[in-house]
Amino acid sequence: MSLIERVSREEDDVLTLERGLDALRSSPSFRGPVESLDGHEANEHMALIYENRAEQVAATVPYLEQGLRRGERCMCLLETESKDAVLAGLRRTDVDVDAALDTGALTFHTVEETYLRDGQFDPDEMLEFYADVIDEATREYEALRLAASVGWLLEEATSTADFMAYESKVNDLFHGEDCIALCQYDRSRFPPEVLGTVIQTHPHLVYDSTVCHNVYYTPPEEFFGPDQPDREIDRMLRTLTERAEAKVALQERERYLREQNEVVADPDRPFERKVQRLLELGQERLGLDCAALTRWDGDELATVAAVGGHERFDDGDPTPVEETYCRKVLSREAPLTVEHAARQGWDDDPAYDVWGHESYVGTTVTLGSELYGTVCFASGSPRTEPFTDHERTVVELTSQWIGYELEREHREAQLAALNEMARDLLRMEGHEDVAEAAVDHAESTLKLPVSTVLGYDHDEGGLRAIAETDDAADGMPTESLCDPETGPFWETFVANEVRTVDDVGELPGANDDLTEAVAIPLGAHGLFVTATIDRDGFGSAERDFVEATAATLETVTARVERERQLQEREQTLETQNETLERLDRVNDIIRSIDQALVQASTRTEIESVVCERLATGGPYELAWVGDVDRVTGAVRPRESAGAEKGSLDGLTVDADEGEESDHPAARAVDRREPQFANDVLSDERCASWRQAALNRGYHAAISLPLVYQDTCYGVLTLYGDSPGVFDELERSVLGELSETIAHAINAVESKKALVSEEAAVLEFAVDDDALPLVTIADEADCSASLDTVVPRSDGRLRGYFTTTGSPADDVLALEPRLPVTDLDLVSAQTDDGEQRCHFEATLEAESLAGTVLEHGGRLREGTAADGEATVVVELAADAAVREFVEMFRTRYPGSELLARYSDERGCRTTAEFHGTMTDELTPRQLEAIQTAYFSGFFERPRPRTGKEIAETMDISQPTFNGHLRSAQRKLCRRLFDADAV
Repeated sequence: MSLIERVSREEDDVLTLERGLDALRSSPSFRGPVESLDGHEANEHMALIYENRAEQVAATVPYLEQGLRRGERCMCLLETESKDAVLAGLRRTDVDVDAALDTGALTFHTVEETYLRDGQFDPDEMLEFYADVIDEATREYEALRLAASVGWLLEEATSTADFMAYESKVNDLFHGEDCIALCQYDRSRFPPEVLGTVIQTHPHLVYDSTVCHNVYYTPPEEFFGPDQPDREIDRMLRTLTERAEAKVALQERERYLREQNEVVADPDRPFERKVQRLLELGQERLGLDCAALTRWDGDELATVAAVGGHERFDDGDPTPVEETYCRKVLSREAPLTVEHAARQGWDDDPAYDVWGHESYVGTTVTLGSELYGTVCFASGSPRTEPFTDHERTVVELTSQWIGYELEREHREAQLAALNEMARDLLRMEGHEDVAEAAVDHAESTLKLPVSTVLGYDHDEGGLRAIAETDDAADGMPTESLCDPETGPFWETFVANEVRTVDDVGELPGANDDLTEAVAIPLGAHGLFVTATIDRDGFGSAERDFVEATAATLETVTARVERERQLQEREQTLETQNETLERLDRVNDIIRSIDQALVQASTRTEIESVVCERLATGGPYELAWVGDVDRVTGAVRPRESAGAEKGSLDGLTVDADEGEESDHPAARAVDRREPQFANDVLSDERCASWRQAALNRGYHAAISLPLVYQDTCYGVLTLYGDSPGVFDELERSVLGELSETIAHAINAVESKKALVSEEAAVLEFAVDDDALPLVTIADEADCSASLDTVVPRSDGRLRGYFTTTGSPADDVLALEPRLPVTDLDLVSAQTDDGEQRCHFEATLEAESLAGTVLEHGGRLREGTAADGEATVVVELAADAAVREFVEMFRTRYPGSELLARYSDERGCRTTAEFHGTMTDELTPRQLEAIQTAYFSGFFERPRPRTGKEIAETMDISQPTFNGHLRSAQRKLCRRLFDADAV
């Protein structure tokens, strides 16, 4: 049984001759269909007549292979050479031959073990032997399959007549049993008269790789009967007659099939004419009076096409199904046949009264997988013979061909509708236009009256109906079906899978007639949804059509989206190209301005260069820089360039009006931010100067405050020759340019303050806690003074200050509240009973000293006591004093200008002297010697060691010592070496 578990079983029915023949017919080496024999039953006993060993093996191997696969026992009686060749052939298949041999599923026997067990052949004993083998095999296996070579007959004394008598008895033994045998005869060894007997006694033959229906077969009871010669003549004559009749029938069938194929294959013949001709051919073939194709709508049958002239066919009126023979056809899979209606119980049937058909044959017609109607053939006269299998086949073929034509016509109509929709959709430009057009076609040409196109709303994160037919709007509960929590349509969109909703008409708000809805994803764009009122829902063909419709819609929607994206990209590229061109232009202007700013030595030169470059290098008609009068608040042009055209004559902008002014220059000064008017004609804030601007060709304007730190050095105003010039990019670039200009003006002013021979000295009183000296004096209850400020190499400042009257710890405790880091005590001593402490600290960027330096000044002195400080600042004689004072008051609201006076520096300013002495020092050397000096490194006793100073500078002591010695050497050379001076 182990082999049976490993082989595949095909069927559970009894082993028959056809089973054995299947194996041969399925082999590529054989040909020839086998038909049932007429007039008698075929037994499970067939003969193989072979010319050589190859033919014997070619038949035996597939025959045995099938038996092993079906779980049968295969018993072989073969010569040694044949056995070896058959085993080799079986091993080339995927059957486990060794397992079959081990289990006994495949056995090989000699003639001595079977036919000649007792030394001679005994038919009765052999039959008993086979009966036992069959009984034993079928208890364990599915059946017994024999393959026996009878070449031993030629070497033994057994007569052929006796063996054929035995063969006759074997037929009786095998009949009805799960047993089949393939007897094998070598034609080159057996005489013709013996082979003739073999042919007459076997119903089926295998010869020349062909499975043959044996027309010469004579049943054994006739072959061995007393009237054998007469019966043989009768059989031969009957065979000739039957073959002649069969040939005529075959020719007639071929003619019918050929003409039927010609009708169906004719591409130029309309559908109606094809159906008409198919009905005529069937009527002619069956010999009946009339034929018809009907369409079933559930209650009635309507005639689509008819031949034969029956009056009920001609009137064209639908007939209730109950009054037709076809009502029984609709519930059957096989054709319905009626040979004699009156005798077969139809005489009381309504259909018999209405139609009067005595004979009838009909079957169903399907459109795809859906029932379309019926095709039937009938006559008013009864038939003398039953309808044959061939005649039923004629009806079924006619039904199939008509069904194919119906489906083709239906699909062509659907394809034409889809093509029409696609052509229309391709003209659409937007998603909503595509959806509206698709819904219109769904209702009018596609015959999908309940359809909706749902789009995905990216803002809301849900599906919404873009377009829908009237029936869908009234009867489809779209909102609930699209609910993100429970809606099947939402699940369809998320999963990107086609989903159906059965019994959709039972949902709240739905049309009761709706039976099924199907939702098909349109990619990431949404869904196409349609529903039907058909009680069986969508058939497979209709489902395919709906999916094709959705695919067309998705394709067009994707194309529209791609075109939109492409258009946006083109617009973006065009904008980017314009932007790049403008950037190149602006960058060229800024580059030339930057180069000029580096070389400029005065504020006037800077403003002049800026106006000139801007007015000649871009879409700017006029550029001017205005100065702000801090007393009157007026802004007046100081430098300008471009198409001035008298527009600056007497121009004064009142900066005090600020937001109330309609000129951007006033608002820019007030808000310290760029102000613009991109369209002078339509901007309401340009009323007072619009006419004058338009007369001169100015269509846009922008004003940019020149602000550095908290100091405003004026305002830069530009006029454009067209609206929209000052877009976001232009404003951003010009804003950065204005900051660069203000920084350049500050740098020039700072430089002038350092090298001028005359200085403007400003003395301020400050009581604002924002000033660190005030905080120290107030919180530590002492007096404080700023000693000096030393620039570090990293750009930061180190300040040194002295306090009197307070312990050092009180001052160090204030570090978190001061704009300093690394606050350290340098030295502490007592003078006249008062504690005097010397400190150093790294100053933050917003410190007083840093602010003064950033605005072109030098902090000369700073002292504080009793919560008030006095600060003395030195500026260049022609510096923008008003701007500096305004900045100082803005930074320290509690400050007051006490005095302003000039200070002559003599022929050699401090800056000149300082520059002369230190121009050879590197920044690190200058930092080292200044830090050492102000840290008391050169005093005795030395309050701080070189190691401590090095740690303050974040360098090692040897590095500090090296910088210090180099600086001392260079300073001494400047002092004592005449050549160096």
